[in-house]
This record gives sequence, C-alpha cells and structure tokens, in this order.
Amino acid sequence: MLQFDVFGRRVGVRRVGEQWLLYRVDPNEGKYSRIYDVLIPPWLAEEELPGWLGDIYHEAASERHPDVKCIDTDEKR
Repeated sequence: MLQFDVFGRRVGVRRVGEQWLLYRVDPNEGKYSRIYDVLIPPWLAEEELPGWLGDIYHEAASERHPDVKCIDTDEKR
C-alpha cells in the first residue's frame, strides 16, 4: 500500500485490479479502514496520486501541513 501524508492526515492507496482503493491509516495502531465516499479514477497513474489527493483534500491544507507527500511504500501493494 502506498501511504501519503495528506495535509497532516495519513491515507493509504492500494491498486486492486483496475481500481484504486483509499484508506484511513492509523500509524500508531498499524490499522486502516476503507474510505468509501472518495473515489480515485481508475485511469490515474501512480505518480499522479499526490496531486489528485491534494485537489480532493485541499481544504485541509494549513501552514503547518501545506503539502501532500508520499511517506511509505509497501512492496505488497
């Protein structure tokens, strides 16, 4: 699973078949739960994910957390 810091929130993205699935990630517990109300277009390339997540969650941006960053990749994606 790819993990991103999205304006201070941790989310995960996993490719399953032709779909991208989005998750809330709790880094302290090592748990994650699916986010169903946000859909990532299936044609989106992996390198486009940070920009897309920034567009969707831009209202959460702050001086302390101004960016979307890839923070972790898991080879078992």
